Amino acid sequence: MNKKIETVDNFLSPNLAQIVFNTVIRSRYLIGWDDSYEPQNKTHPNLHSPYNEEDVKNLRILDPVLKKLNNKKLTYHSCIVNLTKPLDINFIHVHPDQMVALYYCNPTWYTEWGGETLFYEDNRKEIRLSSPYTPNRLIIFDGSVPHTIKAQNLLGPSYRFSVSLFFNRL
Repeated sequence: MNKKIETVDNFLSPNLAQIVFNTVIRSRYLIGWDDSYEPQNKTHPNLHSPYNEEDVKNLRILDPVLKKLNNKKLTYHSCIVNLTKPLDINFIHVHPDQMVALYYCNPTWYTEWGGETLFYEDNRKEIRLSSPYTPNRLIIFDGSVPHTIKAQNLLGPSYRFSVSLFFNRL
């Protein structure tokens, strides 16, 4: 199976990107780990905001993502906004049987701040791709690709936001 990872820069219009950012910074965040079912990952909880249908509608990102996916063999499943802080611990994980659209929300970000997403080979030892946290970037990937967030360093902002949209295969 081809486990493609596609990167799209400048995904949203500047106006819509600002709407997404303004929405995620006003979200309610929960303590816990909602990106993985692996029990060892639950010992270091992160902050996340699960979005319901109304939240996703207000976010206004689903339609542009669906247009980009242009695949009738996928159905929308869920949306989670992750909030990462400096020195957070994140684990390599997968989302079996799903496609993922990952969107970087912060409008300003410098490479020196870190915060990249790492995609691994199936052995979880070799890095397949390192995607710098780039504002207004969308990454579409097969959820079975092992991946993790690298927290920003102390030079960066206190909060790194990303929207994860999950789609089931039909």
